[in-house]
Amino acid sequence: MEASDLFKCIADPQRLRILNLLDAGPLCVCHLQDLLEVTQVKMSKQLASMKQLGLIECHREGTWMIYSLSEPVPGLLRSNLDYLRKAECKDCSQLQQDIVRRGQLIITLTESEQACPESVCTAGNCGC
Repeated sequence: MEASDLFKCIADPQRLRILNLLDAGPLCVCHLQDLLEVTQVKMSKQLASMKQLGLIECHREGTWMIYSLSEPVPGLLRSNLDYLRKAECKDCSQLQQDIVRRGQLIITLTESEQACPESVCTAGNCGC
């Protein structure tokens, strides 16, 4: 993957937020939709473009599609995510808020009796 492809990807606010959330651990596509408040069609298009670049991967657990960052995480992506989470800008504070909301979602899923894939609800996956 070229650096320009990565920068095009993270220049899109939705894609940046998705990568940020997945950096904290795997999530089901339905949880990504809920956290970002987007439709299934929009989410699928975003995920497909990032999968094509090799930034994310997915696997099926029953009826769940679980997405995660591809390993190893490209150093350029890691550096940019780390920097943006610490920077003081509107989009950067959104990334921080997303991680908090993600942690709350994982806690809710873990404490509830809702069916959820183990890879999403494992201890230490809250991103806190």
